[in-house]
Amino acid sequence: MSTIIKRTAMVLVSLIGGYLAIGYFFHLVIFPEKKPAVADWFKPGQEFYSKAEGFRQTVLKQERGYVFCHTEIEPFAGGPPKHVHTEFDEVFQVENGELSVWVDGTIKKIRAGELLTIPKGTPHKPYNETVDTIRIKGAIAFPEKFAFNLVQVYADMDKRPDLSPSADLVFQMFLFQQSGFDAYMVDGPPVGIQKLMAFLLTPALRLAGYKTYYSQNDPFDTNK
Repeated sequence: MSTIIKRTAMVLVSLIGGYLAIGYFFHLVIFPEKKPAVADWFKPGQEFYSKAEGFRQTVLKQERGYVFCHTEIEPFAGGPPKHVHTEFDEVFQVENGELSVWVDGTIKKIRAGELLTIPKGTPHKPYNETVDTIRIKGAIAFPEKFAFNLVQVYADMDKRPDLSPSADLVFQMFLFQQSGFDAYMVDGPPVGIQKLMAFLLTPALRLAGYKTYYSQNDPFDTNK
């Protein structure tokens, strides 16, 4: 019995290894995505906005691998789903009003002059329960690959105003995550499983027509 199990495991490993090798070869070499170079994509003054989340980002600058944005949060904005960043901390300091932030099961209220740092790996969700448009003080520094994908995520989310979960949304998020969108859903499998699934499914999802860049979702595309 143990011999059969070992042989079966070896066959499965070989099949998965072959699928990944061939799949990523086609994904990265034969049919690479046509999309702008991330390193110089953002320009000061550009805006990207999520109606579903109620967040507006205005680009201040892009340098040293980061995109620095001024953030405004609309009245009664529901914010993004509960999520985790694994590679960067996030800092919230407001200029006015009162920002609500769900942090790993606890609600924190951030008022003008106060600062809240969300260490990487910490589940969180910022949102606005007030009638004020809240302005984040200074700039939020996003890793440039994260920011590039965030523009696409905003556009995709606005097609789903209730942010309802679906297989299509999960598949699209896997592809964004594999492309550098370092945000993983709290209401889902453990982060490690989400990363593994994104890695395993990316070649199949590309074959199915999913992409990480859609020009129609690019607010900065002057050729549209």
